Amino acid sequence: MKAEPDGDSLLRKVRLILGVFDTGAPVLGLSELARRTGLAKTTVHRVATEMVDVGLLNRHGRRYELGSLLFELGQRVPRTRALRLIAARYLEDLALTTRETVVLAFPGDQEVLFLEKYFSQRGGGVAVTQVEGRVPFHCGASGKALLAFGDPAIRGRVLAAPLRRRTQWTITEPARLAAELEQVRRQGYAVDRQELVVGYGAVGAPVFSAGIAVATLTVTGPIGRLDVPRLAPVVTAAGRALTRDFESVND
Repeated sequence: MKAEPDGDSLLRKVRLILGVFDTGAPVLGLSELARRTGLAKTTVHRVATEMVDVGLLNRHGRRYELGSLLFELGQRVPRTRALRLIAARYLEDLALTTRETVVLAFPGDQEVLFLEKYFSQRGGGVAVTQVEGRVPFHCGASGKALLAFGDPAIRGRVLAAPLRRRTQWTITEPARLAAELEQVRRQGYAVDRQELVVGYGAVGAPVFSAGIAVATLTVTGPIGRLDVPRLAPVVTAAGRALTRDFESVND
């Protein structure tokens, strides 16, 4: 019989199941859900059936996908919703100024979440469409900016866990990542040089609330166009301006 994680409550099992869906696997069968979650197939079937009943999952035959209720609930999160609304003009302005794709990213529990994207005419969104809506913290400019300026507990978890390689340039040594984060803190922005997607790079700057990074503005494009001295001042200035606007509505 398949062993299950000790002490898992129903809510933890629901969280496990929700967490294994991504853009590369938006629809999953029972066996794949069991393999990805580490739960017994009978447990997955029972919990998934309840999740379908309450709208957290949709079922198509023997396969499951995330339910639209999750999107509806996500739109109601006050802080995230407010920041996304305020950030819209900054995404557009950065895309027009840099002529590249711009992303607003948030820290998730385990990964970076790309929640808003603005595709410039030249950028075309290529770099963004090659990655999932969520990516590891250690791989790209958004994640490194969030690690450097964000919740210390997340930084500690990431540095203590195995750092999986996405490309040949991905940082996989904790000591090297820690040194990179110190540099990010000194200069005020993070740079990705093909660490997430081969052929693409990015420059990301933090957006703060109460002194902690709660999001990043990141410009991404082909590595041959990654002019860091030109992009960094523009991105960091936009991050500071968005911080001021966001904190003003939360005072």
